[in-house]
Amino acid sequence: GIAIALLGGYFFSGRLLAPIKKITREINEISAQDFARRIQAGPAKDEWSKMADTLNELLNRLQESFELQRRFISNASHELLTPLTAVSSQLEVALLRDRSNQQYEEILENVLQDVRELTKLTRTLLEFAKAADDKGGISLSPVRVDEILMEMPGILRKLDKQYQVLLNFDQLPEKADELLVFGNEELLSTAIKNIIVNACKYSPDHRAEIGLVVRNAHLYISVADKGPGIPDKELANIFQPFYRLDDSRSTDGFGLGLSLAHRIIKLHKGEIAVRSEPFKSTVFSIRMPSAQPQQF
Repeated sequence: GIAIALLGGYFFSGRLLAPIKKITREINEISAQDFARRIQAGPAKDEWSKMADTLNELLNRLQESFELQRRFISNASHELLTPLTAVSSQLEVALLRDRSNQQYEEILENVLQDVRELTKLTRTLLEFAKAADDKGGISLSPVRVDEILMEMPGILRKLDKQYQVLLNFDQLPEKADELLVFGNEELLSTAIKNIIVNACKYSPDHRAEIGLVVRNAHLYISVADKGPGIPDKELANIFQPFYRLDDSRSTDGFGLGLSLAHRIIKLHKGEIAVRSEPFKSTVFSIRMPSAQPQQF
């Protein structure tokens, strides 16, 4: 009886562990160069099949992350290389022969402009990397959202005197605590500023209307403009790094503002959405949870 029990246990344990060995072997054969390969779950709908499906979903997310990282590095390298190439070319041309002081001044002005663009891009990339970090490396504290929004008209006027920001705070709560979110004030200010700058930049009157509403323990921020709108087929891509609409390529920018804002809002457990009517208006909506007393 003991011998039969041992042989039966050995036989059934081997049958039981066979799927694990198969899954382990297939996982070991998957590499970063072969991320398209997936684990074969088999026709049976048992626990091993569910585990294989879960691992395949994990591989799908990893593959998407790797592709986004590759695309980001490629685009960032291209954006950094463009001003560096321009600076190098202008300096090489300037050194080919002697020139007048006025010609040297013109060349230096062009080089200075390219260096400023490079500095601006580098600063934006650093902000993007900071927003991509987890909360462990970011200082968090209660932040008044209405105070951040009230600073925006002055900030936008410093960037461009034509930019106008209209604030609509008609339905603010009586308690100031309901206007608090738990997060990083600098990052939140950057995210909201990027969205407002985008609205002012593409609106013919360079005006953005900002709304703030508190409802059901959440803060709702809206940024509306009267710009040309965004085509429906482009809405799914506007938060991708370095993505720009064809009509906006002639406008200054790197295509990182909305992507940076999206990452910052997600970092604060918020959501950002957009709805647009072609040739009429575009409205960005931000929803963030109010700060809870136990978070202080």
